[in-house]
Order: sequence, then C-alpha cells, then structure tokens
Amino acid sequence: LDGAHNPAGAAALATALDDLRPYLLGGDQPDPPPLTLVHGSMADKDVDGIIAALARARSMRDARIIATQVPGDRALPAAELAARWRRLRAGAPVEAIPEVGAALDRALAGAPGTIVVAGSLYIVGEARRRWLDDPRTRDPEVPGA
Repeated sequence: LDGAHNPAGAAALATALDDLRPYLLGGDQPDPPPLTLVHGSMADKDVDGIIAALARARSMRDARIIATQVPGDRALPAAELAARWRRLRAGAPVEAIPEVGAALDRALAGAPGTIVVAGSLYIVGEARRRWLDDPRTRDPEVPGA
C-alpha cells in the first residue's frame, strides 16, 4: 500500500518494488507471477507522470492494472485512467472498475502474485480497512465524540 500520488512518490514506489521483488510472493522464482496494481488518482494530479514513473519499474513490466476511481468531484474517472495506462504502456492488461471496493475485490480474485494499491491515500485507506483491519491498530474511541 502506497499513496504514490505524484511522480516523485510513484518513482520511489517503482524503485521499492524492484528492490523488494525478490522478497514478494513468488519473487524468488525464475519467472515470478506478475504484480497486480490497483490504481486511482485525482484528475488534477500529473497522472501521466505518475504512470510513466511506475511503468519504469522492472517489476511492473508484466503487471496487471486495475484502474479505479476515488469518490469525489476531483476524481479521475476509471475509464480515463485505464485509457491513459493503455496509451502510455501499450499492450498492458488494463481493466477499469469504477467502484474502489469492487476493484479491490477483483484484484484479490484474480491476482497471480502480489497486489499493489497506489495513487490515492483514499484507495490505500480503503484497502487497509478491508484487508488489514485489526482492532489493535484502530484509533481509540473518544467518549462524547
């Protein structure tokens, strides 16, 4: 899970994915399974720069991309994000699934390897809530709040 909501953050994530690849699910195999990226972005971000930075990672070479859409007026529609991925990374398997929960479910249902969620802190938060919710990591409830 990584916010990676600007080109610099996406470049750092790309480097981390390549550094971590040997330790990720199947990464020690001669032909590890491809990553699955669930990606969503706000329309006012440098989306093409983010995609270009992520696509530079060796680990993203065969990645399956699931474009989704964060809620709100600033959100880039999932179909447009998917089109940008297709344009900037010809031949990449890309799906557009507008609803974040459905996109996360699709990733789990069809991922042959590691799932990466990035591009928006909202999507990261939703993935964390769904996949990593642990009562010990929740903020304490404040009486009267």
